[in-house]
Amino acid sequence: MPTLTAEHVGHYFGRLLLFRELSVTLHAGETLAVTGANGAGKSTLLRILAGLLTPRTGRVVLTVSGAPVPDEEHPLRAGLVAPAVGVYEELTARETLRFLARARRVADPAARIDEVLARVGLAGRANDRVGTYSSGMRQRVKYAAALLAAPPLLLLDEPAANLDAAGREMVASITEAWRAQERLLVVATNRPDEAERHDRQLRIENHR
Repeated sequence: MPTLTAEHVGHYFGRLLLFRELSVTLHAGETLAVTGANGAGKSTLLRILAGLLTPRTGRVVLTVSGAPVPDEEHPLRAGLVAPAVGVYEELTARETLRFLARARRVADPAARIDEVLARVGLAGRANDRVGTYSSGMRQRVKYAAALLAAPPLLLLDEPAANLDAAGREMVASITEAWRAQERLLVVATNRPDEAERHDRQLRIENHR
C-alpha cells in the first residue's frame, strides 16, 4: 500500500517565498485537496509532490509496498495532470502513449493503451494528431498519459480545466476509482465545494 509524506516542505520562486513548513501524510485510499489563492504555489507544490521539483527545504517521500521509492524513480511512480504539462501536437494520441509506455516500462502496452484511451473517451480519435484536438480533448490526452502506468500517486492541478460536463463526469469517475483502488490522490483547486469532497485539506498561505 502506498503512502506519501511531506515534511517541513518550503520553496521559493527566485528570492520570493512561496510557502514553508508544509507537512502532510497521505495513506492508501486517501485524497488531499491543496487550496490557496492564485499564485500561492499550489502548482509548484504538486510538482514537488510528484518528484519533478526538489523543495528548497524539507523532503517528500513516496513509499510503495513498505519501501521508499528512490528520488530518481519518484516521477515515474506519479501521474500529473496540470496546465504546465505539454502535449505532442505532431503525434497522435496513440503515438503519444506508445512513447510514454516505453519510457515508463508499461507491461503489455498495446492493451493498456487501448484501455486508457477508452477510459478518457478518446478511442474514436486515437489516430488523429493531437494538434487537431480541442482544448478539452487535449486535457483528456493528459489524463490518459497520467493514468497509463497505473501509478500509485495521481496529482491533478485544477482537474476540471477545459472540460465540459462529460469531461467533469470522467474526472469524478477516475477519482472515485482511484480511492477505491487504495491509491493516493492529490488535487489542487480553488473551489471550496470540490475541496470539501476530499479526506484531507492543505491550505497554502500567501507569504508575500
